[in-house]
Amino acid sequence: MHARRIIVAAATSVFIASGMMALGGSAATALASGRSIQCDGVVVLGHAPKTKVVVPSGASCTLKNSTVKSVRGLPGAVDVKVYNTAVKRNLMVRHATGTVHIGDRDCGFDPSVGNNLIVRNSHNVLICVVQVRNNVMVRNNDGRITVRENHVGRNIRVNRNLAYSPHADENPPPWAPGIRILHNNAGGHIVARDNDSSRRVITRGNHPAVIIA
Repeated sequence: MHARRIIVAAATSVFIASGMMALGGSAATALASGRSIQCDGVVVLGHAPKTKVVVPSGASCTLKNSTVKSVRGLPGAVDVKVYNTAVKRNLMVRHATGTVHIGDRDCGFDPSVGNNLIVRNSHNVLICVVQVRNNVMVRNNDGRITVRENHVGRNIRVNRNLAYSPHADENPPPWAPGIRILHNNAGGHIVARDNDSSRRVITRGNHPAVIIA
């Protein structure tokens, strides 16, 4: 289990946060000035709209109840979970090996992403009850995929996802390979294109209707 600590790198502008914590005092002041934070564990930043959150390789980050500038999951990150959090710019995850879950644990809140939400080359992906100003892009993922109850200013693109490949420790239900796009609203198009032929695309209640190709 990760120790509950904050390490301040003396020669850089990067904080490393691990364990269950809420940042306060001098750390909160530094983050408010625009420094980056590397997240490993469960972290609550509160109102830190200048802060860039980075999830490094090997880390599992749950960012909760915060306002931040951006979130970036680096290749090799395990779990990237963003709950009840407003992201002012971009939220981008590539090559995560575990679960990417954007929204709330129970999809009960309404977080926002100010620019684009992009999840690529990762495993399980759940994007649920999120407001996104521009685009949602879900591409080249190989686990369970659900995009539901989101409000997106431009387009939702769920394209080129790979054949379902569960991890050895997973016990998926028979319907797990399906791609679910449910009850979303987009200002532009909702498209599911060039996904692996073994992937059934399940749609319901979207506006506009999903284009499947």
